Amino acid sequence: MRNVLILSAGLLLAACSQPQAQVADVSAHVEQQDRCHLCGMVLVRYPGPKGVANLTSEQQLKFCSTRDLFEFVLQPDKGRQVTQALVHDMGGNNWEHPNDQFVTAQDAWFVYGSDRPAAMGPALASFAQEQAAQAFADEFGGRLFRFDEITLELLNAHKSGHQGGHKGH
Repeated sequence: MRNVLILSAGLLLAACSQPQAQVADVSAHVEQQDRCHLCGMVLVRYPGPKGVANLTSEQQLKFCSTRDLFEFVLQPDKGRQVTQALVHDMGGNNWEHPNDQFVTAQDAWFVYGSDRPAAMGPALASFAQEQAAQAFADEFGGRLFRFDEITLELLNAHKSGHQGGHKGH
């Protein structure tokens, strides 16, 4: 019995000394009156995924598109203020009226160059799962990207007629 108690106490101490896994809170809610931080458009009036940025000031900024979110986050002076970026998980979501199912932008898969309409130019469709992103690209065109592959140059390529998109990865 004594050995069991010693073993139990040892396991308890070991468990207490292990760092706790950080589970990110990916909750956000888009209200009917919410406007885009960059352009002022009412979010719910436009199709496609939206973005949310949580700032060091504990302020939450909302964006009418994931493109606008990235245009904010990729600005060095603004990006340093962001503690968390969230995007809609469009896997199983309604393109015209996405619900409040979000994923952290750093964990998402993105499809750019599809033929799906979105606010503020070509859609940067966001997905929690690579398989869902690939299925979307197979159906609507575009190319898969991860968070750190998205640049302002990529997002601005549509202005010159090239969207950086082709079918597949």
